[in-house]
Amino acid sequence: MTEHLHKSAYKMEDLLLEGPKPEKYNRNSSDSSNDLHIEQHWLEFLDVNVFDTEHIERILKDAFEEWRIQMLTIPSFNEAIFSIWSGSGTCLAVQGEGFSSVKKAAQQKIQQILAERMGHSVASEAIIEHNLSEAEDYSLFTLPLYSRSEQKQLGFLCIAVMQERVTEGFADLLLSSKYHYQSCFYRRFEHLFLADMLHIHKLSDNENRRRSILLQIVQRMQEKMDVSAVLEEVFDSVAFLFPAVNLTLYMSQDGGMDDPRVKPLYLHGDNSSVCVRAFTEERIITQPSTRHQYEIGIPFRGKQGTYGVFHIEGNQEWIEDVDLKLITMMADTAGTAYENAKLHEQSGTLIQELRMIDELTKRLNRSLQLTDIYEYAVQQLIRIFKAQSCCILKLNPEDQRFHVMFSNVAALRNETFSLSGISGQVYKSGEPFILFNYENYNGPSSFFMETTGSMSMMAVPLRISGQVEGTVLVAHQKKQYFSYNNFRFLDMLAVHIGLAVTNATLHAEVKRLATVDALTGLYVRHYVDRMIEERQSTDFCGSLIIIDIDQFKQVNDSYGHQVGDAVLKQVGNIIRESAGPNDLCARWGGEEIAIYLPQVSSEQAKMIAETIRQRVPESTTPSITVSIGIGEWCWLDDQVSLESLFYRADMALYAAKNGGRNRIVVEHKMIDR
Repeated sequence: MTEHLHKSAYKMEDLLLEGPKPEKYNRNSSDSSNDLHIEQHWLEFLDVNVFDTEHIERILKDAFEEWRIQMLTIPSFNEAIFSIWSGSGTCLAVQGEGFSSVKKAAQQKIQQILAERMGHSVASEAIIEHNLSEAEDYSLFTLPLYSRSEQKQLGFLCIAVMQERVTEGFADLLLSSKYHYQSCFYRRFEHLFLADMLHIHKLSDNENRRRSILLQIVQRMQEKMDVSAVLEEVFDSVAFLFPAVNLTLYMSQDGGMDDPRVKPLYLHGDNSSVCVRAFTEERIITQPSTRHQYEIGIPFRGKQGTYGVFHIEGNQEWIEDVDLKLITMMADTAGTAYENAKLHEQSGTLIQELRMIDELTKRLNRSLQLTDIYEYAVQQLIRIFKAQSCCILKLNPEDQRFHVMFSNVAALRNETFSLSGISGQVYKSGEPFILFNYENYNGPSSFFMETTGSMSMMAVPLRISGQVEGTVLVAHQKKQYFSYNNFRFLDMLAVHIGLAVTNATLHAEVKRLATVDALTGLYVRHYVDRMIEERQSTDFCGSLIIIDIDQFKQVNDSYGHQVGDAVLKQVGNIIRESAGPNDLCARWGGEEIAIYLPQVSSEQAKMIAETIRQRVPESTTPSITVSIGIGEWCWLDDQVSLESLFYRADMALYAAKNGGRNRIVVEHKMIDR
């Protein structure tokens, strides 16, 4: 191209690149329209900087696509080959056939320009012409592209045209096309800039909206101290913000709600499911469920741990619009509110449990009768847990079977059970047991469950004096009726029931020790004295037999006191076996033993005494004999008292011993044997 063509091109380039005069926008100028002009044309001062580097090549390509379509309409560029190159010398896009013949020349020229540019801060010339050896009919023009303000290298625009079309004024056409490309570039750049600004503005609006919504939700959640109310608030908020989605909460533990939207989370199932992965990995999981459906799992967690997973389902369209960050923040807020409500609920439950324990303990300790304790315990357990069936079992050491102490089910009250069932497992392990669905239970069958038609059951050990001696069973016909909190509380109550039974058992043992002779196992004298006085106030007659072992001192002297004690036990057993179920046998003192026979005359007493007198020599070692005195009282007597009855029997015994021993005397009448 001629020198004139180049000079013309340089002059036009300087004119177009000169830009607005600085003084035109001088803030000290008296022209008040300067500020308004700057505000209206602020995009003219926008330029590429280091933060836009990653976008430049894309903008160059997009601008080239727009520019080349318009250039093809110009006759001078008919059969021209256009290409756009990056600032580093990489070809980004091409228009026209035969590019391979010009590619090498363009690449060499661009590398040459870049090398020259490294040593100079001033931009290179506007148009560089290069003759092509491989395509002699074409001339290659390289047009460097620079930024508006700092003249940084953006790229290169290469145009190869047939030499016959390079005529006078073609340089102006090239410069016009170059600046048109630059206008396309900066329009794309400004569009991207404005899109980024709008995106940032949208994010800011979304963040402000998110914070506003979250603030309202947090305020409403923090006002609620009920677990169900907190979860209900989450469902309502999501339904209001995203009406097209389905929200389900899967809880890893008892959620305390009958809401169908709250379901149990089974971790032993499909480990690839969204909910299981979100729970175990503690992060948001998003995946397609079907061709056009998506599902999201969001962990429901607080400061103390993860309680479940929010499961969201919807079609493919809403997945891009849904604000996952907002829902996640809502879920986290709900988790904290849930923890607070749970703690409040647990504190209330704990206070209620303590009151129940205090009430149960007081009521159980009012009575020292075991039957009353078992009956009241069953009634209270049914009331506390709203159960349908309850049963308390205790192991009988003699037959090694469970005996029903009490049950609200009449058909069970006289039953006994072996150790092979659920109660036996609890007894042997000493660990409580909970059953949510009896239909799915693979263990041994339960007569208690089948008799009551129950599906849910809690079984806890009953400890008496520190040892497991029975079980407490509580059941209901509804599946998964009892919670782990119920389970834990029943185990606590069983401890107090066991303590009450222990107290009653110890009281009965102390009472027995106070009324029973330790050596013979017969009642002590003061107990029988009191019982005789009570019977004399209600009965119309009775007899007292006093038995004395003959020559007992000689037995102790000859054989020792251990043998003497053994003889006393043997005589006591004979007397106990000979007496009736209502008769009172007591060690009267020393070697004397007494039997009180209520509602029995002296003649009937004499028959029993004769049986004893005959059995003693035969069943004792060494063989001994006994002397027996019998006294009788009747409601027709002038004086009815324990003292008078004992006096008559004692006198009869005295007469029997003085009469030769080994005989029976009824009051003052002696009967020789």
